[in-house]
Amino acid sequence: MLQRNQRFVLYFDFSMAPYPSDAPPIDLNDLLPELKKRCGNSIAVEEIDAGRRIIRLMEMKDIKLGDGSTAASLLLCLGDREKADAGVTNIKTGGVRIFEKKEDEVGGLSVHVLLHTAPTKPGSHLYRMVMEDVTGFGRTLVQNFFRSQFKAICDDHEFSFKRDDKKNIKTRPMVELHGHASQQLKDSLQEGRLLHIELIDYVEQDFGFDEAIFIKTARRNLNLSISGKLPDGEALTVVEKVKAWANGQGYSSMRVRWKDPSSTKPQSAKIDTTKMDAGEAFFIRTAEVKFTTPLADISEKISDEIIEEMRKLLVS
Repeated sequence: MLQRNQRFVLYFDFSMAPYPSDAPPIDLNDLLPELKKRCGNSIAVEEIDAGRRIIRLMEMKDIKLGDGSTAASLLLCLGDREKADAGVTNIKTGGVRIFEKKEDEVGGLSVHVLLHTAPTKPGSHLYRMVMEDVTGFGRTLVQNFFRSQFKAICDDHEFSFKRDDKKNIKTRPMVELHGHASQQLKDSLQEGRLLHIELIDYVEQDFGFDEAIFIKTARRNLNLSISGKLPDGEALTVVEKVKAWANGQGYSSMRVRWKDPSSTKPQSAKIDTTKMDAGEAFFIRTAEVKFTTPLADISEKISDEIIEEMRKLLVS
């Protein structure tokens, strides 16, 4: 459930690998103005799942970052014909009120996105991005929306390249969102509280009955709950010793959960028990942002407050 004055933000690398692979890369700044035009003309819209759901770019703005560089802020909305009607309950009486939808109205969600317009390195096709973490409207939907919109733009403007100086070949960027693993476990655990360790292994298992051929995988798990009495500074030591024991017992990987004092949401990282010191493992960062004006599940306009908080994260 989304909170009125709080959101979690995910860090991504926005990849624009050229397609076909031998094509020259296309600069993000060549496409964003066209995407903004599509938004203004109300054609930055994608129907998915045979029309059951629809994604629409509601608004797009240029943002100046603290270091003088620029970013694009975007508000994406997802409409879902099968989403249940929203309701509220009276906290004192327990009474319930359901908001019935009018004709052509469907349940929906919004996601704010902030995308850096400069590549992470000169000549690179990777760009930094932060995105509001909204269950039901995640990475895959947003990635495919950008991919489809950029394809339409490239087709409309006939982006192409010459292969072997002979034939013009159509080209476009193949957008992918990769979780930005920018923080080491050992750094975060220094002040965080270790909560839980899960040991994982996939095994071959003879179940002794014919129908077992339809079982795709068998997973062996061991869950370790960590006492709140663990002394400060000992979390990484425990993780390292559990990793060594798990490797000896045949567990191929482990997932570590801990809580950073600056966030109300636990962090997690998956570690290969056969590789590197556990503390050297990187994990995908999340950040918690707070704002004054309440934010609903779905919005028509960009929230300047949440974008301001995300703007600080994009250059941190």
